[in-house]
Amino acid sequence: MAPNIKAQTESVVYYLLADEDECDRSYGDVESDSKEAPGDFDPVIIADRLRTIGDALNKDQSFTKAIKDLTEAVTEEAVATVFEQSVETLCETYVSREAALAPELQLIHASVALGLYLKKNSPALKDKVRNAMSNFLNSRVSRWVAQQGGWDKVPVAM
Repeated sequence: MAPNIKAQTESVVYYLLADEDECDRSYGDVESDSKEAPGDFDPVIIADRLRTIGDALNKDQSFTKAIKDLTEAVTEEAVATVFEQSVETLCETYVSREAALAPELQLIHASVALGLYLKKNSPALKDKVRNAMSNFLNSRVSRWVAQQGGWDKVPVAM
C-alpha cells in the first residue's frame, strides 16, 4: 500500500519552515501504509533537500511580485489564494527555462522558494504560509508524489 502522502506533506512542510529549535523530529505521527522499512521516510532530510533548491527563483521579477502580494494578504484564506496564484505565476515563467522539469516539480520548487522566502522575511506569516503550502501541495501534487512512492522518492534536485 502507498504511504500517507497528506501526512508526509504536512511533515515535510513543517520541517521546511521550522526554526532550528523546532527540528526535534517529534512533529506528528507520520505513518506509512506501505511495507517499506521503518525510517525510510525522514521529513527533516527531505526538507533539507528541498531547502537547497529554495534560492533558485529569488531574483525573478514574478517572484518579487508574488512576495509583495503574499505579504499584503492578511487572512489565512487570502494567503492560501495568493500563495496558489503566486506559485502558478512563477511556474509559467519558470516553465520556459526548465521545460524538461516535470510540472509537479515546478510546483514544488516554486512553493519551496516562496515558503522559505516568507519564513525569512515575513516570520509573522509562517503559520499561515505553512498551512497554505501544505494544502496547496496536497491538492496539486499529492497524486504525483504517491506515484513516485512518497516524498522520500521524489527527485527534488534541479
